[in-house]
Order: sequence, then structure tokens, then C-alpha cells
Amino acid sequence: MKITGIELSILESPYNYGIDAGNSDSRGPKYALIVQLHTDEGITGIADCDSHPHVIKAFIDAPCYISKFSEGLKYAVLGQNPFEYEKIGRAMYQSAFYQGRRGAAIHAMSAIDIAVWDIIGKATGNPVSVMLGGRNHERITAYASTLFRGTPAEMKDAVQKYRAMGFKAMKFGWGVVTQEPRKVVELVAAAREAAGSEMEIMVDGMWSADVKLVIQLVKELERHGVFFVEEPLHSDNLNGYRKLAESVDVRIACGEQLAGMYEYEQLIREGGVDVIQPDVSRMGGLTEARRLVDLAEKSGKILIPHAWTSDVLTAASLHLNAYQKHPHFQEFCTNDTPLSRELVCEPLRLEPDGTLVVPDKPGLGLELNHDVIAKYTVEHTRITDLD
Repeated sequence: MKITGIELSILESPYNYGIDAGNSDSRGPKYALIVQLHTDEGITGIADCDSHPHVIKAFIDAPCYISKFSEGLKYAVLGQNPFEYEKIGRAMYQSAFYQGRRGAAIHAMSAIDIAVWDIIGKATGNPVSVMLGGRNHERITAYASTLFRGTPAEMKDAVQKYRAMGFKAMKFGWGVVTQEPRKVVELVAAAREAAGSEMEIMVDGMWSADVKLVIQLVKELERHGVFFVEEPLHSDNLNGYRKLAESVDVRIACGEQLAGMYEYEQLIREGGVDVIQPDVSRMGGLTEARRLVDLAEKSGKILIPHAWTSDVLTAASLHLNAYQKHPHFQEFCTNDTPLSRELVCEPLRLEPDGTLVVPDKPGLGLELNHDVIAKYTVEHTRITDLD
């Protein structure tokens, strides 16, 4: 089997990112990228990439600047056997040597890698979780992932909404607290009052450079029984994270903005955080994510994948969670946007017990809804030849 084509579809949502008064939920990213890898045996692998689609397209489709040193990832992928995923990964890493092997370069490699694993699963008739080495779980507890509302009353309404949907846990992030970090305490207090003691609450995105302020706010949040506080500091402030983690009792989470095992190894070694949050479509794909699961377990860390775009990424993350011995949660974006739930023919659904079922069909276990893809596509490229 050989990879014969790379198809890149950039989609545009009718909504801008954020949450406005009167909206029932947050709006997702303005753009999305769907990657499809075609093979000579008629099997197609798919992936979603939670990065800037136009940038990722350039990393994949760029012409050769210096052969095997600075060129688009297509040169490392076309003509390759998808079962040789390690070989493909090394070739992509080498191809991106000069334009950078962190950040967006790793994001682009991640999308290719996820699609490769989808092909492998489909070719063997097995779910990706089986091909990763072990499908240890059939269901993963989901948490509703949404933005902070602007007032305590709106927070209470949101909690009641997610409870009625069947969620047993929820995470509020960004929104108003990015501009006014001190508001986080009253908003979380309102959420806890509405949730009672039976629902887990997570907090995301205060984002301040003031470590002492963050320590103060996190200590106040401890009184409201939050499960973790996610990225209250910039992700590269490892000294700040260690000071924070050593000063509070609540779990500190970080990782969605990192790319590649080097950065995760450094986070675990120096950051002192409790929860590692890789985004499979940003950290190196399922190949690297599987390695990180093993490293996190050996290091005594909790690993909870970040997944905030479409069902394609959520499915890949569910398979990673199924590979873990002791998974905790699956992030489930509640965005009110067609680019979250409408891109596949059978959207993922929350079960009555608050879990998501790990797809059991071959590969990622999803089929793209090509009518919806076509409806929202604003830029389409199919690569079959090298320059």
C-alpha cells in the first residue's frame, strides 16, 4: 500500500470565536482544516488539526527549498507505505528541519500522523485504539468544555444546561477571565453553588504573568473544589508553574500549547504540574501521544487529552484515552457551530451516564460528511505529484 494523494480542505464557520450575550453556547474557531490521505488501495485516512489551517496547509504543500532539509511535508509522505509510520515521522521531521521542528511544523506532522493511523486501522479492520497496542476501555467520562459566562447568574444557568444534557463534569475557560482574572473566583463560586458536590468543575485560562496573583486566585478556587486549574500561566513559564504547583493543593494542568516530546519531557521534568494535556493534533500525532502516555504514567502524572475542534479530533483522543490504563476525562467541546458536530455522518453523542463511547469501527471509526465539508470549504487542495 502507498499514499498517493493528500487532500486539504480549509473550512470557514459562519460564526466568529467567542460567546455573545444571548448565545446558548460558545462559538468555535473561525476556520478548520480537514486532512485526507488517499492510498492506491482506495483507503482514505482523515484528520483534523487544531491549528491555523492556512499555516498548516503551507507546511504540508510548500515547494522544495532544500531537499530533505527544508520542504513541504508532502515530500516525506507521498509514495510511502502508511504502515511504516515511524519512517514517515522521521522523514517529516527531517523535511521540516530548516523551517522549524516545533510549533506549527509539529502540528502539520500531527495531522498527517493521525490520518496514517486511520488508514492502518481501516486496512486491518481494527479500531485505532487496538492498533495502538491496547483497547483498555469502551467508554470515557466526558466533561463539557465551554467558555466562561459573564455573570454569576449566567454561570448558574450554564451549569443547569450541562447537567440536563447529562454531563457529570464541566470546564469553564477563557472569556471574561482573560481580561479580568479576579472575576474567576465569583464565577466559579456560582458554578459550584449550582452544581452541588456531585459534579466536577475545571477552570481554564486566566493567563497572567503575575505568578503571585495566580497563586492567590488558585488558593481561593480551592475552596470550591475544582478538579484542576488549566494554564493560568503562559505555557513556557515553567519556573512559574513549579512555584504555583508547590504553593497550592489543587491540581495544575498544562500542555495543549506544546508541540513534540521534547517540550513535554521538559514540562514534566521542570514544570511540576499534575495534569498533562496533549492535543493529539498538535503534539506529534498518535505516534508521539502513545509515547507520552507511557511517560506520564511512569512520572505519576494524569494525562487528559485536549480536544476542542471537531468530532474527528475527539475520536482520535478517545482512542488515546482507551489506550491509557487509567483515563480520567475526555474533553467534549460544546460549541454551537457546524464545524464541531456536523463534519461526520454519525456525530459523537453523550451517553445517559455522562460518557462517550470509544468508536469501535475500523480506524478512527468516523466517516466524513462530504456534503457538509463541501458546504463550508473555502479553500481546497489535492496534492498528487511532487514538483
